[in-house]
Amino acid sequence: MPDPTSMSSAANVYKRLVPQPVRSAAATTLPVGVRRKVKRRLARTLSRREARLHRRALRRVRRAGLGGSERRTQTPDGRVGHVHTGLTADLARRLDHDLVTQALDAAEIPWFAVPALDDRRICLAVDHKDKGAVRRVLRALLEEHTGYVVSVSPAQNDTGRIPGSHVKAWKHYGKAKVVRLTWLRTEPTENLWVGEDQGIEIEFWTANTDLATERLIGPRPNRVQRAVPSDAQGIEIGLERLSGYSDIDGDLEPTITLETFDVPRLEEITFPVDAVLLWQHATAWGEELLRAALRSLHQYAPWVDVVHVVAEAEPPAWLTPDDRLTVVRARPGSEWHLHRLPDVAEHFLLLRPGALLGRPVRPFDYFTPSGTTRPRRGTWNARESFAPWTRAAYSATSRVAAHGYAHGPQPYRTETLARLAGAGAAPLPLDDPQLLPGVPGTHPLDGVAHHFGHTTGLADPSGEAWVALHAAMPGMATRLERLLVRRDTQQIQLFGLGTDEARARGGTRAAVAWLHRYYPVPSIFEGGRTTDADEADNQP
Repeated sequence: MPDPTSMSSAANVYKRLVPQPVRSAAATTLPVGVRRKVKRRLARTLSRREARLHRRALRRVRRAGLGGSERRTQTPDGRVGHVHTGLTADLARRLDHDLVTQALDAAEIPWFAVPALDDRRICLAVDHKDKGAVRRVLRALLEEHTGYVVSVSPAQNDTGRIPGSHVKAWKHYGKAKVVRLTWLRTEPTENLWVGEDQGIEIEFWTANTDLATERLIGPRPNRVQRAVPSDAQGIEIGLERLSGYSDIDGDLEPTITLETFDVPRLEEITFPVDAVLLWQHATAWGEELLRAALRSLHQYAPWVDVVHVVAEAEPPAWLTPDDRLTVVRARPGSEWHLHRLPDVAEHFLLLRPGALLGRPVRPFDYFTPSGTTRPRRGTWNARESFAPWTRAAYSATSRVAAHGYAHGPQPYRTETLARLAGAGAAPLPLDDPQLLPGVPGTHPLDGVAHHFGHTTGLADPSGEAWVALHAAMPGMATRLERLLVRRDTQQIQLFGLGTDEARARGGTRAAVAWLHRYYPVPSIFEGGRTTDADEADNQP
């Protein structure tokens, strides 16, 4: 059978070569058998040509020696996945980018990166006249490294489960203006899957000669401009300039874009952002909370510059301080004085014990380009309105608080804490949330500092998906399993792992086991072996 997605299929060739009046006359004068014989011969000829071109593209891809995976496996829904040790969402994005760009280079097809509206994905542009060659090399690439292709514009998702090496997966390619290639990737335990909402998008740009200067016109809007000069200079640019979810490490290989696209994004954060983690519980489950927090930063916030561990207890031996991790000993209640932390950046994320990132985040999710923090709002009820922090916030600002703040990672500025201390605000007593019998309300520091920052123009509260769970609550294991399967919550906060009730009901054990499954990839900040879940449950 001829390839119906080929840019030179029998139907297209027949329409190009034979004018419409002649085709109409042939349909009424020539016998059916003759017309059928001519079409079959033309289809066989084109099929042989396509097969030859596909083999040539496959040889080029194989000759290029593109990187592969350690092994293949099957996804929970039956598709083909690739296993990579140490996988992160950012590494998967880099692997996808390198596969596609190296394949296009092997086929000598010019391309450039485009700052797409959705920066979860890297977008590449190619000339529309190269559409046939692009299809052949991408199909050869997906045969060598099994992945999937769908049409993005117009939207056609019915091929998302068909391997891209199959002809049927390309049935919408002829009309597609934008296509997306995805590879499903996992780590050896197969608890973490990456790729479904990422991938590489290919846009087909067309030449326009209506003006004196020839332009390339994109098929859809992007963050900069849809029309660019066809002779625009190509330049190197880091992936972090195209995707806010990418690592800021300048040692990574750059990509290629046009000089007209090298402009700051509206949401681009140019200042460094650190992370501050509190270490308070010298227990096995406490170590697991700290380890999971480090892994969540490594997996979902690779743009964090330096991680500072503020240890109010003896720090675990597996912490390995280096140029990206510092460990500072402090007394209880030190979080009220984090602006005095040595070498901490002006902007940082604060993660208390049990605070975790549940999916990829950007600096823009927590800060504005002008430096204002974007703290997460929480629930507001009668208990919050009469809490000690609301009275302290009113005393510091003479303005009444109107909402609480969410549990989990929260953004801070050292200037806010310094100005709050300068205003004479007295630190409030802090309870240990891992020993409380239930989920507490707004953390006193969050309430006072964010309210102060909001009234002084240093904070602009926002909202995002978050969840807080107490280890002693009924059905804890089921709730954690739901989080594991869905992986759609940006912020997670675990409470009560040190309570007797949680230990008696098995909540502590369930939480530690869940942490191992949700964050299976070791971070660059840790060393040694992960504590066993059974051992963690038996610790005081």
